[in-house]
Amino acid sequence: MRTLLTIIILLCAVTIFAQKERKFIRSGNDEYDNGKFIESEIEYKKALENLKEGESSFEAEFNLGDAYFKQEKFEEALNQFKGINQENLSKEQKAQVQHNMGNAYLAKKDIDNAIHSYKEALKNNPLDDETRYNLIAAMKMKQEQEQNKDQDKDQNKDQNKDQNKDQNKDQDKQNQQKQDSDGDGIPDQKEKEDQNGQQNKNQDTDKDGIPDYQDKDSDNDGIPDKKEAGENPEEPKDSDGDGIPDYRDTDSNNDGTPDSQDQQAQPNDQISKEDAQRILNALNQDEQELQDKMKKIKGEANKNIEKNW
Repeated sequence: MRTLLTIIILLCAVTIFAQKERKFIRSGNDEYDNGKFIESEIEYKKALENLKEGESSFEAEFNLGDAYFKQEKFEEALNQFKGINQENLSKEQKAQVQHNMGNAYLAKKDIDNAIHSYKEALKNNPLDDETRYNLIAAMKMKQEQEQNKDQDKDQNKDQNKDQNKDQNKDQDKQNQQKQDSDGDGIPDQKEKEDQNGQQNKNQDTDKDGIPDYQDKDSDNDGIPDKKEAGENPEEPKDSDGDGIPDYRDTDSNNDGTPDSQDQQAQPNDQISKEDAQRILNALNQDEQELQDKMKKIKGEANKNIEKNW
């Protein structure tokens, strides 16, 4: 009698658990159909919580994954579908799980795994047109992805070529700007400019057959270009502001006198060795005379002065 009573109690408990599970699943389905996916998630979780230990509910587990997906919780949805034990499922149920896994992968832009999941779903249910359509769409996305990769690769290659080309041009330009064939400090590029600022490699101010960029005295005034260019040879000095730099201007200060004559009229700062020796001798002689005078004065100061009593 006691054994029979125990069995009846256990059956009642199982029935109560099953009723609660079904109640929460139905409630979750209602919320889901009404677009209340957060509420449906809660109900499906309650259904799973009311399962006896060791039991499972494909419907509650599967629908919970759908509720996650509708909330765009794609990672949670994917993990939920992966967690479903497919060992005892029918082929149709397995196909449903694989199909939804494919959707979750696709939403995460994991196209390769999406394609794999759709293919697995079709193995279990080859007649599922929706899965077949999703597979074709995923494969097309994969193809476009590969094409975009190739285009990006080609574009990057072209950009690198253009960039290297521009860098080489810039480097060549810098080299040209720094090149100074005659060593006067004035860049060749500057010396090749004509009065209009145009490049002319044959620019020859003094018409001596040597272009300015190779001529250390471009205007042949006897003054080196390096000196006439001033402190900043890259921007040569133009003393009279006539637009002609001094190293090309035979009358750079516009005083009517050629620079060559101005240069001759300037005092020579250097003295010869003989002149230096004469100056030194004169200084020594003056110093000797000064010392003699000082001795004489000192001697007179030391004489005894007689008192006048």
